[in-house]
Amino acid sequence: MNDSRLATIRGLLAKAEATDFPAEAEAFTAKAAELMSRYAIDEAAVWATDRSSGSPTDRMITLHRPYLAQKAVLVAEVAAVFGCRAIRMMVGASSPTELVSVVGYGSDLDLVEAMVTSLLVQAATAMVVDQPSGLTSSAAASFRRSHLMGFIETATSRLKEQHRSSIAEREAQQRAGAGPSGGASQSMALVLADRGAEVTSEFRRRFPHVRHSRVSVGSSSGGRRSGQLAGSRADLGSAGLRSRGVIGG
Repeated sequence: MNDSRLATIRGLLAKAEATDFPAEAEAFTAKAAELMSRYAIDEAAVWATDRSSGSPTDRMITLHRPYLAQKAVLVAEVAAVFGCRAIRMMVGASSPTELVSVVGYGSDLDLVEAMVTSLLVQAATAMVVDQPSGLTSSAAASFRRSHLMGFIETATSRLKEQHRSSIAEREAQQRAGAGPSGGASQSMALVLADRGAEVTSEFRRRFPHVRHSRVSVGSSSGGRRSGQLAGSRADLGSAGLRSRGVIGG
């Protein structure tokens, strides 16, 4: 992504990381998340006026053990927010890593990769901080699995709500004739739906035989609640814009 807005986003995130005041950090990072959604919507608007300007492609994101299945859920949920589709490239039980292929437009893939990187780093940190002491290895594994799924559920729900809010704002601007392209521009909801259909078509072309599987949410209700609370505090911008492409934890 090459856009001056990215410099603004990085500046907001740097301020959030530097401050010692949680409320100030939350304000900075909430604004960063809002700008990310607006960026995605603006890119879709450009595509709507010239659909030859880009086409769906794919990007591989590397996940590290443990909890590969749960981490893949996070990738899929974040991908969906930004109009992308994700699929696990299953590996043998002995492999320490797994690849997830994400299909979408390049600018959206940048956002997905950045956000996933950020949220998994935050989830790993919160998991360690929140885990009660004295758990057996089995109970600790269950707590962490449940915590991760609770975190994913809440953090991605917040991200989806932010994106819906940005779309509604753009639609209101268009109705009022105050949007970037004036009142006669095509509905942003329809643009995003068309863009999503193109991504789905490319996804099905690449992966015509998709098999669905269930993912364990863990059996620790305390871990789930703790993860949901951590997800409600998650920084939806974070330093993930300095995307590393390899995700551990």
